[in-house]
Amino acid sequence: MKAFCYLFFLFIPLSSLSGQSLIVRWESEKDVHREVVGAESRRQLVPALHIEQINFANDEALHLAANGLSQCTCVRALETNREIEFRTDPNDDLYGSEQGNLARAGFDRAWDLTAGGKTTDGKDIVVAILDAGFDDEHNDISPNLWINPGEIAGDGLDNDGNGYVDDVHGWNMISGNNNFPLNTHGTQVIGLLGAKGNNGRGVSGTNWDLKMMLLSINTIADIVEAYGYILAQRQLYNTTDGREGAFIVATNASFGVEGSSCNEFEVWGGLYEDLGRAGVLTAASTANRPWDVDINGDMPTDCPTEFLIGVTNVGTDDRLYRSSAFGQDNVDLAAPGEDSYTTLTRGRYGPFGSTSAAAPYVTGAIALLYATPCPTLQDRIKSDPSSAALLIRDAVLSTTVANPSLTFRTASGGIIDVAEAQRKLTESCDLGERAEFAITAVRPNPASGQALLETNAIVFSESGRIDLYDAMGRRVRQQTAVRVGGVTVTLSLDLAGIPAGWYSIMVTERDRVARSVIVVR
Repeated sequence: MKAFCYLFFLFIPLSSLSGQSLIVRWESEKDVHREVVGAESRRQLVPALHIEQINFANDEALHLAANGLSQCTCVRALETNREIEFRTDPNDDLYGSEQGNLARAGFDRAWDLTAGGKTTDGKDIVVAILDAGFDDEHNDISPNLWINPGEIAGDGLDNDGNGYVDDVHGWNMISGNNNFPLNTHGTQVIGLLGAKGNNGRGVSGTNWDLKMMLLSINTIADIVEAYGYILAQRQLYNTTDGREGAFIVATNASFGVEGSSCNEFEVWGGLYEDLGRAGVLTAASTANRPWDVDINGDMPTDCPTEFLIGVTNVGTDDRLYRSSAFGQDNVDLAAPGEDSYTTLTRGRYGPFGSTSAAAPYVTGAIALLYATPCPTLQDRIKSDPSSAALLIRDAVLSTTVANPSLTFRTASGGIIDVAEAQRKLTESCDLGERAEFAITAVRPNPASGQALLETNAIVFSESGRIDLYDAMGRRVRQQTAVRVGGVTVTLSLDLAGIPAGWYSIMVTERDRVARSVIVVR
């Protein structure tokens, strides 16, 4: 029976027909050989199902052919060939037009593996944000707020016995209750870090499903209390093997005391070591001053601890922003904070900049890396959480993109690239039998037109390539290795125009090589 689906071609305007090719599923084998007026070339896609691609010189020729084919009982189904949208990009309506900084920091590529939010064993990843206040009712924020599992909301009791009544999403250290002041700065920070991703509205955070613990602060005492709250929650998680507490992996510090030094704040500064021993890193924005913090000081950026990462800001030209501080010893890296776009109070959205906007990209990178499939990391989280934190720190700082404006001005000399950090972390993992790069399947085989190469790789660089050799050892095709999906890397192999016969396949990615064979028919 003739399907109805191809009738839609009669009503499609010419301007919408892109790619200048049709995909046709014929009723039978004999129909495949029918002449199609205006066709320039034809490519068999799935011969067993009589499916082929028919290419045309222009949209007009395609439109005429589509009209004719849609009336023919020889055609079972018909559609226009077009580019697809890879769903690792979130569908939030302001992402594509306003949030280019996420791609500049490498998050769009890192999302190919994970969009964050949970460890591979299903534990919620939590980030604690210390700031003046937040719009915790913003509909792009509220779905990603941490919920204290030991607390019953609104009952007026301290259910988990931690000294805080109804601390469901965190605590307001300023006024001593669970009501957060409405504040633009804090709302901007949490939006960059963890606005709900892929929910069809607004913006996306660095992690689509991250859990955010909110802590309102205004004084150093508030900061100290907030860090104590965080430390208690993470220590409880560690000692109960995750049954209680919160798996807090990082804190965001988009605040500080300009021109002061960590040695002036021994209590506050000393807490970063305590947090680190429990497995918590901190990303801290440096001063919004055009000076060297190694000379002028900056709190907490210059605290001498491995568990704090100092972050400066680059502008849209990827150069150190004119009002951002630097320091080869105490500022570790830069992030593209300037010209960011994020959540605002009262359900709104808008721009954000300064070093305060740079730090959340690093905090978000830390959280995203904890979602990486990595047995070594998961083992360290349980047995030695501080070692796990340092493993993450090393991945972040050893993979920055070198930048001349940051040479001798930051410890790493570069801008964050979370996708490369993810690669570094994965390569450092003990993957057992998966450690040696291999092609695990070729589908279909025999094949014609196209084949898919399934591998055991988890990450794969854009420099990868595929070489195809004939039975005489002659290379007959070389192509860029294009990833087409999957948790592990699956690659597309173009066989168009390759004569029938036996061929060997070689996939190369950096210093890794995998081989297999295929029969082309």
